[in-house]
Amino acid sequence: MRYLVLLGLLVALAGAAEPLAFRPHPRFLYTAEEIAAWKADPARQGEVQHVLTRADALLAEGLVVPAQEGDWVFYYACPKDGAWLQPESRERHRCPKCEAVYTDERTKAAYRTRLNDALNEDCITLGTAYALTGERKYADAVKDVLLTLARLYPTWTRHDRWGRKGALAVVGGRRYAQHLDEAFAAIRLARAYDLVATAIPDADRAIIERGALGDPVREIRRLQGFVGAKNNHQTWFNAAYAAVSVAIGDEALIRDSVDGPAGLRWQLTASVTDDGLWYEGTMAYQRYTMQAIMEHLDALKRVGITLADDVRLKSLWTGPLNLAYPNGQFPVINDSDPASLDGWKDVFRWGYGYFGDPLLALYAGIPADGARKPELKSVNLAGLGIAVLRGGTPENPICAMLDYGQHGDHHGHPDKLNIVVYAQGREWLLDPGRLTYSVPEYESWARTTVAHNTVVINGANQQPDTGRLLHFETTPGYAAAFAISTGAYPGYTLKRFLILADDLLFDIFAVEGKKSAQIDWFIHGRGAITSPVALTERRARLGEKAGYQHLTHLREGQGEKWLPFTFTPPNGRPYRAYCLTDDTTLVTGEGLGYQLTDTVPFLLRRQRGKRASFVTVYDLSGGARELAISSAIAGAAGAGRGNWTHWKIRLPDDTAYQFSVDLGEDPGGMTVGTRWLEHLRCAVETPTYSTRAMLREQHQHTPVPADR
Repeated sequence: MRYLVLLGLLVALAGAAEPLAFRPHPRFLYTAEEIAAWKADPARQGEVQHVLTRADALLAEGLVVPAQEGDWVFYYACPKDGAWLQPESRERHRCPKCEAVYTDERTKAAYRTRLNDALNEDCITLGTAYALTGERKYADAVKDVLLTLARLYPTWTRHDRWGRKGALAVVGGRRYAQHLDEAFAAIRLARAYDLVATAIPDADRAIIERGALGDPVREIRRLQGFVGAKNNHQTWFNAAYAAVSVAIGDEALIRDSVDGPAGLRWQLTASVTDDGLWYEGTMAYQRYTMQAIMEHLDALKRVGITLADDVRLKSLWTGPLNLAYPNGQFPVINDSDPASLDGWKDVFRWGYGYFGDPLLALYAGIPADGARKPELKSVNLAGLGIAVLRGGTPENPICAMLDYGQHGDHHGHPDKLNIVVYAQGREWLLDPGRLTYSVPEYESWARTTVAHNTVVINGANQQPDTGRLLHFETTPGYAAAFAISTGAYPGYTLKRFLILADDLLFDIFAVEGKKSAQIDWFIHGRGAITSPVALTERRARLGEKAGYQHLTHLREGQGEKWLPFTFTPPNGRPYRAYCLTDDTTLVTGEGLGYQLTDTVPFLLRRQRGKRASFVTVYDLSGGARELAISSAIAGAAGAGRGNWTHWKIRLPDDTAYQFSVDLGEDPGGMTVGTRWLEHLRCAVETPTYSTRAMLREQHQHTPVPADR
């Protein structure tokens, strides 16, 4: 009822606003003027001929509308290896990798989804051919498809990818298995219809506009609340509403797509963080959402609506820059896949055309006078909850990220306080992302805590949690971040403190709980592992669930202090992890990376008790140097009253680093020189930087009280 009242108010306001201008067809994918310019351009005659050749081939083959419903497209993949299947016929589908043949109904239904997607694009090709030539044969083929879809739509049963049907399938579709796919298809069909509308009799147009276009989006809008308005699906729903509105001339629906209770403006506020990142915390869905928004904005532009001055909208294009490694690659966090800024050139090209910002032109590969790519610096992406630490040298830029914030909704992973690390020109410590939805390992590995660079308690996955950043600091000498989670494992507090100084990354992970537990610390890094202590083969699995079952080639031994484990990638420049605390058990082996065939070495350190502390220094120099490390440095920066720990690292050339950090949830204060600093969280001394000297020079201190 609330939604209907708001929609009624929206319609009333729309009536008071200046009416939208719906130009004659075609007015969506192309206008008549754009078609005329295309035909007149000698440089584009090859494109014209390509469209007509493809359209003629489609007419010769004949268009077939699947009469039965489709299913989730990810079911058209081999569950053994994730490879997309290949059809031998509509009844038999073969895996190109393992040669397995699938004839089950779910696979065949997923194949029908592939056929439906192809049919939608074929209709656009035929519609474009009609717009270019005016030959009715192309328009008639599209008309026949749309009339068939209008006739079949009410006969199909609403169903979802979990097998529910009818009233239970509230997020399911009819032609497809989910509203998301129905929305995507509606955009394509609206484009095709708009291109041929002038060649269709009025009676047939009424049937198509109602049954092939209007009914699907009306059903989506009626049930959209079951998906969740914040979700990326809603961006596609809104884009579909706008696309169909432009095609059929529905002003109220197009205004609702922008300013309705779940419209685009609302989503920009609710679903986009202040950092310009999509709340689900995955670059795959950031791009997927932006694709829907671009489709939406393209439709709005055809009726004179622009949002080009919306700063939050534009931030979707600039925000991802802060999450990129120095080589432009994105970390594969949550349900994501490997991607890079170079792979987003089409997105930046569109953004440059819409917003006119020369910065976006640079990332699109378009020269822009006076524009320069920004220097990426350490930053706390507070909206998403990722602290990005940057350092190193121009020859060896280093980046470490600490994921502490919101879970990421349906596409989040149980990986609070996970880290990823880039150095020596490549990602070293990685997040496996999602693999692919079509394999069991998506649930049994990618969505487990074991698969990430964090801690696992009692062999169980973390619970969804939003952690807190207690400290973030950038200075000319280092960058630091300190985060806490109290909900990932109820009854246990997880804390992680990172300091990046030059080519050293200092890492303390502390766990405290009320009951004794098995606490496992994991890192998954590229490169063959060399252990400083003797390890023996372990034949028994580490566990049978929660990801442990996928850890293979196990070797184990007893832990000692000051152990440097070396990861040597193919380029020969090693990474070293100095393990500085006593761990009862050490295990190395292999887990999974971005694909089932991608094996990644791991290091496990295990402690037991109510408390655990894992102190690690990562040497990211890529050289063969050995570090001399000691703890509890007397007089390094003062004793302090908080939960302080002090470490000194000496390089072979005798240069030294000192790291002092307070792991207390509230800072306990610290003496630096002769001054008491009540709110100090960490103090760092490097060959080129001194916290003590900086504080003395800036006079940012208070006298030590007499009673201390």
